[in-house]
Amino acid sequence: MRLLLIIIGLVALAMVGLWMEGIGILKDGTMRRLLLLVGGAITALVGLCGLALVMMMFWFGREEQPAYVWQVVTRSAAFLPDGRLAIANDKQTVIVSFPGYQTLRELPAGGYVASRPDGSVLAVAMRGAVKLFDPNSGALIGQLDCWPPGEHIYEMHLSFSPDGRILAVAESHHSRGPEVQFWDVSSQSQIGTIRFDDPAISVIQALAFSPTGHLVVSTHREGVWLVEVAQQAVIRNIQSWPSSYIAVSPDGSRLSLSEFALVRTFDTRTWQVVHEQRFAQARPMADTWMSRLFSMPVAISPDGNWLATPNREAPNDTFSLFESGPPRQTIALRRLADGRRVRVLSGSPRRLNQLLFSPDSRWLVDVGLSEIRVWRVEE
Repeated sequence: MRLLLIIIGLVALAMVGLWMEGIGILKDGTMRRLLLLVGGAITALVGLCGLALVMMMFWFGREEQPAYVWQVVTRSAAFLPDGRLAIANDKQTVIVSFPGYQTLRELPAGGYVASRPDGSVLAVAMRGAVKLFDPNSGALIGQLDCWPPGEHIYEMHLSFSPDGRILAVAESHHSRGPEVQFWDVSSQSQIGTIRFDDPAISVIQALAFSPTGHLVVSTHREGVWLVEVAQQAVIRNIQSWPSSYIAVSPDGSRLSLSEFALVRTFDTRTWQVVHEQRFAQARPMADTWMSRLFSMPVAISPDGNWLATPNREAPNDTFSLFESGPPRQTIALRRLADGRRVRVLSGSPRRLNQLLFSPDSRWLVDVGLSEIRVWRVEE
């Protein structure tokens, strides 16, 4: 960036020099006035361009760079309660120390991961099945065959109940439909199913247990719903348009939902929106895949103080003049209480994929498709 500004400055000086020399040589008054006018306009234009570049450099310089960047192909990631990080690709899951990133254990299964709250089980899901591993020994504890295995990989959604007894499972594939299965982790048996009997609902897009464990928040094409686990019944429609990411505060008082260009945070006692962030003309997305592609991840820190959201829309360009490689979708670190943005962080290329806070709330992790970026969370 600095080199670009230097080059522009040298070009501007050269043009001014040639302009002045031309004025000195010319004898005809009309030509001199014409050259003076044209040269002045060109010099002003170059000056304005330089000023704009300086301002944009200042703006981009506000984006904080990560403390760590790891080049790793990733499909999903999850923290264990002791601070270890499980990183899964399509073939395997690697458990690493954090933030030191030393490989501690390799598991022979990849896909979408979730940790039991007590850290005794790591669930790894792909193609309709969930494998349960002991993250300490790496032993395979069991397997939940939720649906017949599919040929292709579709996103699977996992959420453990706070007591770790139940695992909720869904898969974003039309053959599975809008179905959430509930499994007893100890007996590895299915204990219930809820299916949204609405022809307009195609697949589940996200799900999460409430901190009390008696409710599950589920999102799909037609909205966001609250499910009572014991009775396996829908008890509330939170909103009537889709959301692809869910974050629940540790005390259950706040629920953050995101979709295309919009993040909303609700007070779960009144179900009123306490704050929202709009990035463009928000609108429901008709197609599930497009909604997922253009949606924006959200995360709430375990201490309940911070909300991580995108800072702007995912860029459509493939080239950036101000940074190497494709442009990045930046991250906003906000206060959960009022949504006020405190910091702007440089995010993943093209678009964000997954945001995670460490269990001690000291670190924010941006899990991209080809790299993982880590920031310290501090004032």
